[in-house]
Amino acid sequence: MSSEGPRIAVAMSTYNGADHVAEQLDSVLAQDAGPAAVYVRDDGSTDATLDVLAPYEARGQIVLLRGTNLGVTGSFLELLSLVPAEFDFVALADQDDVWHEDKLSRALSVIGGCRRDAPVLYCSEYVFCDAEMVPQGRSHLNRSGVDFARMLYENVTSGNTMVLNRCLADLVAGAGREGVYCHDWWIALVASALGEIRYDDFCSLEYRRCGSNASPTGSSGPALLRYRVRTFLSGDGLARVTEQLEKLEACFGDRLAPDRRALLRRFLRGGRLSKALAPVRLRQGVPEELALRLAFVLGLL
Repeated sequence: MSSEGPRIAVAMSTYNGADHVAEQLDSVLAQDAGPAAVYVRDDGSTDATLDVLAPYEARGQIVLLRGTNLGVTGSFLELLSLVPAEFDFVALADQDDVWHEDKLSRALSVIGGCRRDAPVLYCSEYVFCDAEMVPQGRSHLNRSGVDFARMLYENVTSGNTMVLNRCLADLVAGAGREGVYCHDWWIALVASALGEIRYDDFCSLEYRRCGSNASPTGSSGPALLRYRVRTFLSGDGLARVTEQLEKLEACFGDRLAPDRRALLRRFLRGGRLSKALAPVRLRQGVPEELALRLAFVLGLL
């Protein structure tokens, strides 16, 4: 990337990704936008991931940060805090995808001219593939629009497609890791609360789904609905969604526009019916919307 153009860093977190990380790194390094600085934080891998990364480090193609295990959310948020402030944009990268060669140039064409004093997030769709990278279809994450209300209770962004401007990266890094449920959801929530999300109906990468990574996310129909309901209701997920909203209020409540502040307070401290009857769209699909409203009535959220 020319010295006169925007400066972009790629932030990749790895964990036991020896099988596929080289293919992903090669696609990152082959971007038609020109070379970007690549920061890789290893989250305490116990396989050969560091051995695979070592030659890239030796050639000066990546900055390798060897860390202790924080989990994927903690690792990405830690990495964001370590990317130097000299970069205008930060692109997030998973360890086992394959980027299309125009991923970064496309993102910069969408957000490169946006104002720099407000948080802006770019995200897109992707092609989901099996473990052998055979395409299975394309994602449809954004089906009815992305705004602040829709980000409160559903993550319709995928971190591996994200590019953050400097303002957003600084806000997210400064807020810390505590109370964050999912790093990509949190990033999009902050962007929608204080700035904007530029959602591009464009497939920017091949998303490999295998092992623990395999899910119906990005597809549509009954399988996706069952997966989302099961995930949403399982374990401590509901409590962590609320905790993430409480963090948003604690960190940025005084910076929210009055209507957004009032909406957030309604869901954090309002009664069951007040939440259930809120006159805003909260989920992408109608069945999920109805399920969420029922959860409010039942006092689950």
